[in-house]
Amino acid sequence: MAEQAEQGILVVDDEQNIRLTISRALEPLGLPVQTAVNGEEALKMLGSAGYSLVILDLRMPGMDGMAVLRRIRDGWPRTRVIIVTAHGTIDFAVEAMKLGAADFVQKPVSPAEIRRSHRQRFPNSDRAHQASYQ
Repeated sequence: MAEQAEQGILVVDDEQNIRLTISRALEPLGLPVQTAVNGEEALKMLGSAGYSLVILDLRMPGMDGMAVLRRIRDGWPRTRVIIVTAHGTIDFAVEAMKLGAADFVQKPVSPAEIRRSHRQRFPNSDRAHQASYQ
């Protein structure tokens, strides 16, 4: 079976500039990165392709990040989720971690922080070790 890290990364955020920034931050990892504009689109994409990691905004129109996180936990339990939000509180962070989020990162987030969070989630990924994290 292929390593989970090889399945790709899905970035879910309603703000185009955030999707682009996070996607570009992940390029040095050499992994396929796709984006979704909202939770509904993300769930459709998860249903048709495997992702090892979802980077998920907390507040989006329609289905919010917590609802998406619950659906991912139930439907794709091996997929790891990093919540990235400008609206983080301790209560949201605790709830997200209880629901299985691997990390909870406050916006604005730097490219180095995104890559560092990926490396912590997938420490055995050869590509992650070869990429620059600075």
